[in-house]
Amino acid sequence: MPCEAAKPLGTVRLDFRLGSKTAEDLSVVERTGDVLFAAADEGAELVRLVAQDGGTAYREDTAFPLSDVFALPAKPGESDEADIEGMAIADGWLWVVGSHSLARKKPRKKDAPAAALARLGEVRRDPNRFLLGRIPLGTDANGRPTPVPADGGRTARCVRFTEGGSALTKALREDEQFARFLDIPAKENGFDVEGLAARGDRLFLGLRGPVLRGWACILELAVEEDPDDPDTLTLLRIGPNDARFRKHFLDLGGLGIRELTFDGEDLVILAGPTMDLDGPVTLWRWTGAQGATDESILRGDPLVRLLDLPYGDGTDHAEGIARIPRSGAAPALLVVYDSPDPSRQHGTSVDADLFALPSRYDPANSFLA
Repeated sequence: MPCEAAKPLGTVRLDFRLGSKTAEDLSVVERTGDVLFAAADEGAELVRLVAQDGGTAYREDTAFPLSDVFALPAKPGESDEADIEGMAIADGWLWVVGSHSLARKKPRKKDAPAAALARLGEVRRDPNRFLLGRIPLGTDANGRPTPVPADGGRTARCVRFTEGGSALTKALREDEQFARFLDIPAKENGFDVEGLAARGDRLFLGLRGPVLRGWACILELAVEEDPDDPDTLTLLRIGPNDARFRKHFLDLGGLGIRELTFDGEDLVILAGPTMDLDGPVTLWRWTGAQGATDESILRGDPLVRLLDLPYGDGTDHAEGIARIPRSGAAPALLVVYDSPDPSRQHGTSVDADLFALPSRYDPANSFLA
């Protein structure tokens, strides 16, 4: 049963530096203290925004190229795009994940039919998209969290890149559900990571695709540092038959996963279309997700649909969420949009929405703060 359409509590203005493309292609945000970290679909950098005016706005103060902390595999002449689609902060680490997806070129309006068909026949495998790693968070001169290559005995590390992929995609090549989708582009129900949540060294990756007969999937991973390689994280064998992942399939009404964030022991899930469509967009809660110890099939309890989120006609595609604590009130959820509507854009600034985050859903269909 559809939930009542959500109405935002208000907007939060995100002010980016002149020339930044992040405002137009914003894909993910993560909050800690008075700081937001953000990334865009294009390029390979993170940006830091600092709260202004009591948290009603955030202003970018610096950018962090990912090549400063990771040995990214893109060679000269190759695209450096990492397509960062998930971030999470846990235990003083900033985790980042690329989409791990292939990309098909889109026809342009100016293209003649032959040129359009040629573009539709071209599929890219950008090597930096297979990034999954963590960066130590130090502090700068103003006491603000800042990603650094090393902090004390902690160093930036990532899951090993392989030819055309990573240790994760290599492990998935042996999986009966996902192997065949690794060579299908994103937005065509191909393999596409678009969400990340972390607790300690335990990771949850939300998949936009594939959606299998209407079932979305969260991959659960556990990592440890490779003692023989100071740059590498190793995937532990936590799944059945010594697999390096666990699978959790969720009935989200046929939608894929666009982002994840923890709220206590629960995972809050932003869901949207797998294909290149505007909506619907919904918000869900997987209650007790942190306590999961085995692979699972989730529908009904403990999976709760919370809200329907707005979307536009070719615009306002909800892409990232961040939990925002509020003094004396239930937490809020900051929602940022890819392809923001022109009404949200103000030069180098863009407006995000702030929604009340329901904690649970009662039998009378009333939301309880």
